[in-house]
Amino acid sequence: MSSNVSVRSLVGYLIKQSQHAFRACMDRQLRRLNLTASQYALMTAIDETPGSSGAELARLCFIKPQSVSGLVDGLLEQKLIDRTSSRTHGRIIEVRLTALGRERLRKAEVRVRALEEIMLVGMTTEQRSSLSAMLRLCVENLSKIDGEN
Repeated sequence: MSSNVSVRSLVGYLIKQSQHAFRACMDRQLRRLNLTASQYALMTAIDETPGSSGAELARLCFIKPQSVSGLVDGLLEQKLIDRTSSRTHGRIIEVRLTALGRERLRKAEVRVRALEEIMLVGMTTEQRSSLSAMLRLCVENLSKIDGEN
């Protein structure tokens, strides 16, 4: 590759730029529901994988395990989740969405999906599918480098 090619034209840069723009829009939309993007991600992970450990939730949300505790506290304060002791493992605390949490998550999902539709305006169904497949391949290729992704 020529060294006179602008960094701004590299695929990795464009992925990061689009992620940053999407996240900024997402933050604005979720703020209207008194949520952060991290709280939304955690609520989604809790909803999709009930009974997961804090470490598992952190991995699913792309955050550090230590960050889960602060997010959980904020969601507990809003009564969007509750914690109970596991019936099978007394020392494990399970986190679940409350009815209010499920309702707030559904509203957030509507907003996030609407943003995705805006982001993909002008793409055919085939192009959208192709973009998804290409991005999955990028993730797969990069995960082979160090095995941590």
